Amino acid sequence: MKASVKTIFTKLIGKQSARNATVLTTGLSLLSKVLGCARTWLLAYLFGATGVVDAYYIAAGAVSLIPLSLNSTMESALLPNMIQNDNATAKDLFAYAFRIFFIFSFVLILLMFLFPTQCIKLFAPTLDNERVTYAADMVKWLLPYAFATVAIGLFRAWGDYQNRFAAVGTILASTNIFLIAALLILHPIMGDKAIAAFQSAAFIPLVIILRYVLRDIPLQPRQKLPQTLIRKASLDMLLCITASCAGFLYILVDRYFASSLPEGNISAISYAHLIFTQPLSLTAAAFSIYFVRANETVSSSKSENQRLFSTTLFMAWSYFLPAAALLSTLARPVVAILLGHGAFDATAVALTSKCLAVIALGTPIFICNSIIHKHIIAIGKLKTLVAWNYIGILGNIILNALLVKRYGAPGLCAATVIMWHVTSLCLIFISGGEILLPLLKGLLPQFIIVLLWAAPLYITMGSGTFIPLLAGIVIGLLHYLLCDRYGVYAKIPERWRPTAFLKLLASQAKLFSK
Repeated sequence: MKASVKTIFTKLIGKQSARNATVLTTGLSLLSKVLGCARTWLLAYLFGATGVVDAYYIAAGAVSLIPLSLNSTMESALLPNMIQNDNATAKDLFAYAFRIFFIFSFVLILLMFLFPTQCIKLFAPTLDNERVTYAADMVKWLLPYAFATVAIGLFRAWGDYQNRFAAVGTILASTNIFLIAALLILHPIMGDKAIAAFQSAAFIPLVIILRYVLRDIPLQPRQKLPQTLIRKASLDMLLCITASCAGFLYILVDRYFASSLPEGNISAISYAHLIFTQPLSLTAAAFSIYFVRANETVSSSKSENQRLFSTTLFMAWSYFLPAAALLSTLARPVVAILLGHGAFDATAVALTSKCLAVIALGTPIFICNSIIHKHIIAIGKLKTLVAWNYIGILGNIILNALLVKRYGAPGLCAATVIMWHVTSLCLIFISGGEILLPLLKGLLPQFIIVLLWAAPLYITMGSGTFIPLLAGIVIGLLHYLLCDRYGVYAKIPERWRPTAFLKLLASQAKLFSK
């Protein structure tokens, strides 16, 4: 028995092929998503959609920018430079960057701890004073979570460099267990403050576990790095930080318009995003693997890199277009089942459903946007990415001004989805224009198929909650399996198609049954 458990653990945290790592992490993430739904339900049940929850999501958004910015820089600037150098140099570069990230994050977190009110007013200048006070208090409870997330980003970068793609994902699959336990323990003790403190309480033990699993992570450079490499890596990091600042401004624009809406709207948008991102997090391993492969192929073959880019985009659209249609069409029953309990009343369900129905339509392009960014970084066009990020901000300001006042929270979600499409399609054209038209032609049959079943499914919405969901599950499974059977997924490598994936997932499951 001990030998069997040890074999399983070694398989999970050791090196994997791209396909096996994706299947392993996806399988573990699927199990984690069940607990993720339970965690979301628990938040809604205990806290509802109130001013306190609005304040929490404002504070969480502000604090999360630190790890989001730094983790994006690790993956976008640090990892490519490591891959493109020998192993000894890569280790020293990682240790060099580790110090920079540690100091930078510590300074930012210290500033947020000392000036929490000013931080919240920067993110939500039109928020009323009561919610500002709540949010400023929550910032302090969330800061250990921010620091822990930066550390997790470093562990993920090191694991991906070593082709241990599933190592971090395996540990993080248990995240929701820690989160639910922390929330249940802290809520009776801390009341409303538990909504912020439970994240910090859950993520600190995860960092300790990851440090144990990835004991070989280099923390001290063994030799002096070449100045040319330091300059190149530093410039890449600076460009990535600049791009992250664009992301900061993007969120700032959304928060500015959202904070002017009545109480409960920010919560509705945030809950919709929480549901929307649950299936998307299943692709985290695939994104990391794609990025490593793209950096490996770009230096050896431009045509191979373009083929990888086109195939990955087609695969993302093929898998997430039907999922987007299902989630948008079934938004109300999904929200009602996941969140419509306890303090989460009918008004909150109705508003959150509208937001989810809109934001879900952006699922495929959101996935493709991440792939596009990684492709552009791999081919060395960081400046192009930064420029288009700022163009996206300008477009978002205009669309929010036009839509939010008239349509409220769903209008803000629509502005976001529209800009995702505009900027992503433009970036595809700029970075690989020759693939855009063939890609759209290849996807056209799938658009038609989805439209043919989405309309009748919408009609079943009057049949309660469970009947539409059951119909959606059946239709979704039939869509994937029949599209695979009749050649709609012919452009996807055979080993990555739904039927092959299901077979491999079943074979991997046998390992855990022994």
